[in-house]
Amino acid sequence: MNAEDLMRNITAAFAQSDLAPLMNALHEDVVWKSASRQPGPFSFRGDYKNRAGVLELMSKLARDYTFHRMTPKEIVAGLDTVWGLFDVGLSFDPKGKAKTAQPISLDMAIHWRLKDGKIIEHQTFFDTAYMAARQEAVAA
Repeated sequence: MNAEDLMRNITAAFAQSDLAPLMNALHEDVVWKSASRQPGPFSFRGDYKNRAGVLELMSKLARDYTFHRMTPKEIVAGLDTVWGLFDVGLSFDPKGKAKTAQPISLDMAIHWRLKDGKIIEHQTFFDTAYMAARQEAVAA
């Protein structure tokens, strides 16, 4: 499977809460870099290493967020890199906190470096200030 198809398949499955394609595509030495790099309102900030680290991150995401769509706007692939720009719809709905889910719609860019056809590095970019503001609306 080429890099563009890999990204399309994984993000389509992710929007359906199916992590199997993602987990199958991870290199053993994967480094997953979240969009939130500094201390702040997100439980998923920082870097996660190897499959166990990515599973830890996915658990943190599932605790507070539900993804509804990841519609590709553009995907560009090179030899061992692929970039995608997505229209993302999700809800901030912290489980067990009796809060009303807050719908969030935003653009998200995803960058992957590949090694041996597997994802060895992932980085996501999105408007973290907007996401934090939407989260604060639930807390209010």
